[in-house]
Amino acid sequence: MKKKLLSTILACAMVLTMAGCQKKAEGIYTAGTYTASAEGMNGPVKVSVTVSESEITDIQVVEHSETAGLSDPAVENMPGKIKEAQSTEVDAEAGCTITSDAIKAAVAAALAQAKGEAPVGGDEEDGTLDLPFDQADVIIVGAGFAGLNASLAAVEAGAKVILIDKNSTTGGSIRYAGGTLSGAGTKMQAEANVVDTPEDFYNDIIRMGGGINVEELTRKHVAVAADAIDWMDSIGADFGDRQPTQPSTYDAFDIPREHRVKGGGKAMAELVGGLVNEQVEAGKMALLLNTEVADIIMDGEAVVGVELTNGTKLMAKSIILATGGYGHNEEWLHEYNFENVLTDAPEFVTGDGYNFAKKAGAVFSNMDYLPAYAGGVPVSDTGFAHSVTARNTAYPSTIWVNTNGERTMNEFENLDSEKKAFWGTTDHNLVYVLLTQEMRDTQIPLFTVNSKEDENWARFDEEVTKGEVVFKADTIEELAALIGVPADKLTATVNAYNNGITNGNDPFGRTDERLSFAKGPFYAVKTCPYVMLTKGGPLMNDQAQVLNAEGQPIPGLFQCGELEGGANIGGGANIGGLANTSCIVWGKIAGQSAAEYATK
Repeated sequence: MKKKLLSTILACAMVLTMAGCQKKAEGIYTAGTYTASAEGMNGPVKVSVTVSESEITDIQVVEHSETAGLSDPAVENMPGKIKEAQSTEVDAEAGCTITSDAIKAAVAAALAQAKGEAPVGGDEEDGTLDLPFDQADVIIVGAGFAGLNASLAAVEAGAKVILIDKNSTTGGSIRYAGGTLSGAGTKMQAEANVVDTPEDFYNDIIRMGGGINVEELTRKHVAVAADAIDWMDSIGADFGDRQPTQPSTYDAFDIPREHRVKGGGKAMAELVGGLVNEQVEAGKMALLLNTEVADIIMDGEAVVGVELTNGTKLMAKSIILATGGYGHNEEWLHEYNFENVLTDAPEFVTGDGYNFAKKAGAVFSNMDYLPAYAGGVPVSDTGFAHSVTARNTAYPSTIWVNTNGERTMNEFENLDSEKKAFWGTTDHNLVYVLLTQEMRDTQIPLFTVNSKEDENWARFDEEVTKGEVVFKADTIEELAALIGVPADKLTATVNAYNNGITNGNDPFGRTDERLSFAKGPFYAVKTCPYVMLTKGGPLMNDQAQVLNAEGQPIPGLFQCGELEGGANIGGGANIGGLANTSCIVWGKIAGQSAAEYATK
């Protein structure tokens, strides 16, 4: 069985079908029921829209694979909002913008059918593999931002390219990312009279990164990162006021070199995706969406092709893995990083490329380094997917203890890196946030739910009733028993904290925003780290060739994007724009190198 080319999805990102619409009549619409879909967080979101000749009468979300709990507000509320407004120009639900936008786009597609502005009924698979050439030179697995850039570079170098993605649209994880890029010596820096060099950038990475980077890769990256940003500028990315800045949430550079694209990662992916679609339409590239690679094909030590999940085998001299990280793969996260963990990574980020690289003989580097975001609450209704967070940035009065009932840091005055280290390295990766009834009654809600404030502590109180992640007791000893920590240790910790308030000598130097734990009831909230990007990956050289255990290139195998391992490029530093820029830098290097290897 073979799959047909779905290049048109890149342009519209929607598959249209219809049920029940008949002849055109007077009015705005042809009365009937129409269905359409658009790409959501985890795949297509399909809607059914019923219209009379003059208005929308019903909207239903009929199919989706969005994360339960996280997407519920959009699925439940967006259809009604659109129907009431008789327009898709309504505000997205806070905390689930991607799903909201998918519903709006799908409804708009259905209405376009009803107005006669779009064809009714989508293309169906016809059993043929619609390729513009007999034999590909380069196959790229993953059409995220790195894969898109790699495909352009390979085509420009004269290669015939097949670009494959298991999703129904391109862009991958960057569609949910901010629009920051970082580079030294850009045209925008020159315009702003900011003097910066690749050597300055390299020194910043060494200063902030703890020395775990691979020098060859770091030097290559800083040497060409500015060219990547200038290229995005040249193809029409909107950089707003064009002023290089310091990162707002990450470690500061010595020199302002962060550049921000308006519209975020989604805007960048759409811009580069448009260029890819032009190459598809010109017959220089094949784009296979809704197509999953099950395995790579080896010929001795060389990688010579891929096998799809339906058994189809596609052969090429060069294979580029651009499959993203493993942030939504519990098995890999538990093996390499955390005992307890939640994720913000999309569901398609499952580490496929790591399995393929491992089979080919790759050696992994920096897999143990993964920054953990603090305060994820492992509620049962969303499971592995992160949805509820306990506030941990300068939140008043609470104290944090480990599974031994001990404090280890100042909870109010701390660096983001210190919090990440606590949650990432503490025993079992569990931290209990302690508070009193007085704090519960007088402070802003401790929780955010899907990035929105927990209104009137409703979700907190719900979890108290469940007794799974929020525990309530009249005494510290009873609380210790509920959360399974030594009662003597927790009592000693609380007493020391209370004494510190009285005598001004807190064990961790805390002086601000303190309330005594002298009176109950008391609460403990179970929290663990949550992750976004993963940071380790297969070792490669500065031509993006994946290396084997002897440090030699694996014939025919190249990589780019999150798979390559951000720590191998930037070390253990939180560098604004590093990941996004890497997708351009190493996408282009991988595409060029793979094309040269295949066509030499």
